[in-house]
Amino acid sequence: MARFQYQARDRDGVLRSGRIEADDRASAARSLRERDLFPVRLTEDHPRPAGWASGLQAYLSPVPPARLSQFFLQLASLLRSGVTAHDAMRELSGLISDGRLGRAADEMAARLAEGEAIADQLVRYPALFPEYAVNVVRAGEQFGGLPQALQGLAEQFESEAIIEGRLRWVRWYYGATLVLAALVAPFPLMVARGFGWYARLAATRLLPGILVAFLVVWLIRGALRTPALRDLYARISCGLPVVGSAARWAMIARTLDTLELSQQAGVTLDRGLQMAGEASGHPVMRRGATRASERVRRGESLGQATSEMEMLPRRVREMLAGAERSGDLERVLSAARAWAEERRDAALGTVVAGFSGGALVLAGIVTLVALAIAWRNFYEALFERAGV
Repeated sequence: MARFQYQARDRDGVLRSGRIEADDRASAARSLRERDLFPVRLTEDHPRPAGWASGLQAYLSPVPPARLSQFFLQLASLLRSGVTAHDAMRELSGLISDGRLGRAADEMAARLAEGEAIADQLVRYPALFPEYAVNVVRAGEQFGGLPQALQGLAEQFESEAIIEGRLRWVRWYYGATLVLAALVAPFPLMVARGFGWYARLAATRLLPGILVAFLVVWLIRGALRTPALRDLYARISCGLPVVGSAARWAMIARTLDTLELSQQAGVTLDRGLQMAGEASGHPVMRRGATRASERVRRGESLGQATSEMEMLPRRVREMLAGAERSGDLERVLSAARAWAEERRDAALGTVVAGFSGGALVLAGIVTLVALAIAWRNFYEALFERAGV
């Protein structure tokens, strides 16, 4: 049995809402009609994930950020033009270049025609759409700023795509250096022991070891994206020395953007804080936002409440406290979000520069170690040939 939230009108036209349990959507709609209620909106509480987009295999091959950026940007453009969510998703299924996103859009279109929310459909594809992206979309729908939320997601994924493209050569450079070092170091021993010995060594030890190392890294990266380890991945990505700065500022920008949307929609501050925490995608920020929301509901000031959100920079917390006193919270949130986005972009540039320099340094160290081992093996091969 599944549980559905519904909005329905009775025979007098009064809008009613509640929850109902049924085997599927059709059964839930039929049960409502039997009660003389005519469904307007019917949403599953915990939508079942699509099998093809929720297994480990799907996590091992994530959708590239550039294609996610294209998906959200085109969806935002279609919705701004006045197209309904159903028609936008149907059209998007034929426009998007990624086959998995196209298939998901086609499946979502059918459910959107029945009045379901876009976020409730995105959550059915956990390997395609990150949890924070789903929560940003949910906030946009609830606060009436969906195109703006989608635009923000598209810009963030575009930034990730840029840095991924710039660092692609670094990964190949690291990989090629390590492979060559592993293969070249024992090469001088072939002089004494023959090519057959070297071929057996490469086939039984060197190449399998290299493949196992790459496989382990690939599996760990995929496993960290699964729902069970998602919070751990968020902690790791924000805690890394160089890359963590960019991930942390991107998370802060999402949080402030969602809070800004809530103020533009006139939503109560406690609810806006709660949704901003969900959209952050980080467990520490989420817990801090929940505690801040509870303190606001108790009547405390925003400045006092945001002290719970330790991952918000002190400068931002002070800006929010001052804005509450001056009654200019929306403008200050916009300025804080813009500042966070500037810091995120600057951090991305630092990541690229740091990895580029680090690649050269590490490659030099690996090369020197490989040459030292090869030099030692060279003399060992000479002694073997001399019978010493």
